[in-house]
Amino acid sequence: MIRLVYQQSGPAPRLDGKPADELLGLATAVASGDRSAAHALLVALAPHLLRTVRSVLGRHSGDVEDIAQEAALVVLRALPDFRGESTVAHFAKRTAVMVAMNARRRHAASKRGAGQAAWTTEVDELGTAAADPERRLEQAQLAEAVRALLATLPAAQAEALALHCMAGCSLAEIAAASGAPLETVKSRLRLARQALRQRIERKPALMELLESDE
Repeated sequence: MIRLVYQQSGPAPRLDGKPADELLGLATAVASGDRSAAHALLVALAPHLLRTVRSVLGRHSGDVEDIAQEAALVVLRALPDFRGESTVAHFAKRTAVMVAMNARRRHAASKRGAGQAAWTTEVDELGTAAADPERRLEQAQLAEAVRALLATLPAAQAEALALHCMAGCSLAEIAAASGAPLETVKSRLRLARQALRQRIERKPALMELLESDE
């Protein structure tokens, strides 16, 4: 077995007081064609990619690992254009959200007319799962409502909702990753939440969960 050891000095401390991006050195090396760095970066990003894709597709989707691998390849191809506006991890999460949403749309298109999918019975993207089975089901229903909504929203709103609710990104992190002003991100998320409220307005328990998530 070959053990990969990749050493880097790490990025210099930032002058604006924000924590340095520990993966930036690897990303820079990958963009320069360093294959060892690419392996090390993918190992570091794998948990982020898997968790994000699983949140968008649902835990029991059989495509999670394949889509996460697809997202990893997209990340590697996009790194030469990465300018460090966000951290590498948030750049990867945004990529995973976009790839997973595209995969979900493709799947929905292929299954159109076959009826609505059953609610999933788990949730890992909207906070800590409740101990109460009824509450867990409500959380799972809200998560599935979010997933279904992603396919119908304008792309920018869907991205903001997925990054916030599923990838756990703050508004500032979404703004950095997407290159959009903070106020624009707030507006996109507000519109996405309004659409979600309309989708679940006849389900009081889900409305309560949505309000508590804010």
